This record gives sequence, C-alpha cells and structure tokens, in this order.
Amino acid sequence: MRKFLLPLLATAALVTPAAAAAHGWHHHHALAKLSGTGTSFANATATASGQIVRSEKLGLGTFAASLATDWSKATTRTGERGTLSCAPATATLTLTGANVANTASASLTGKTCTFTKTDGTVVRGFLGRGTATGTGTLSALTTAKAFLVQRSDGTVRGAVFGGRKDAEGTRLTFATALSFGEHHCDR
Repeated sequence: MRKFLLPLLATAALVTPAAAAAHGWHHHHALAKLSGTGTSFANATATASGQIVRSEKLGLGTFAASLATDWSKATTRTGERGTLSCAPATATLTLTGANVANTASASLTGKTCTFTKTDGTVVRGFLGRGTATGTGTLSALTTAKAFLVQRSDGTVRGAVFGGRKDAEGTRLTFATALSFGEHHCDR
C-alpha cells in the first residue's frame, strides 16, 4: 500500500492548485471515511456506494458517488514502479448520516487516475474538490475535497474533507480531525 500512496499523493498535488494548498489542504479536517464497492473507474462513467465507516458529524451512514471521466484527454507517465495515467473528471457525492437529517452533497472537479504497477497490479482513484451543501449538523458546509481509491476487486475506500468560508472568504474547517495514515487505509 505504501508504494501506491506515493503516486497517489503526487497526483493529489497535481489536482490541488497551489492556492488551495496555501490555504490549508493538508490542514483540512476529515468529514468522513468511506468503504464500499463500485463499477470500474476505468470506464467513462462509474458509480460507487457503501458505508460511512467513520465520521464525527454523520455517524455510521451511507455514501453514493457518480464519476464521469474524459479518458480521451488522459496523460500518462511511466516510472520505475509503474505507469500512472490521469484524466480530467467530475463527480457528484452524497453522504447521508445515521440521522438522515444530516446530509452532504458535493459537486467535485478533479482527476481519475489509473496506476499500473510493474507487477501488473492495477489501482484506480478519483481526487477532486468543489462546492458542497449540507443539512442538519452540516448546514455550514460550502466546500469539499475527496478521494476514492478502487482496487482491482471493485472495493472502494476513501475520505471526504469539508469546510466552509466565512463572510470575508476565509476558509474555516468544522469537522473533527481524523488521522488518515496508511494504517487506516489498509483496514
């Protein structure tokens, strides 16, 4: 998993503009940790759904995502560990809390990437950011960032990060911080 995380993080750096990073991409707080299944992210359109496995704001709820990827605009890079192909993509993501009055919906723009290791193992992922709306405990939500990783068996894991902007445009985070290290991604 460690070998996959480095290219994934490198891709995330490409997805996130420098201005967003300067405003605290790495300081955003996690809104939800996700686990489920989905149709192949290699297709022009794909879906994923499953459970919210950890969230202070939503409890144990559900998620649904829909992706659209323009693979005709893909760029490919090959290195000593494998080949990484990324293409522009959009996604809609819905989180529904244990209390159905607590929901979040996001419209995200980013990239879908395919990493093919030198041993032939393939892992796909979506990374994006955009606008969001929330209800209940998430009523202040205005922005979201997310990543979804799909393994070759169709399992999907990921995380959603959320925030809001105040009247002056300053980004504020509101979700309780979670640690998303390698030890969490392998569970």
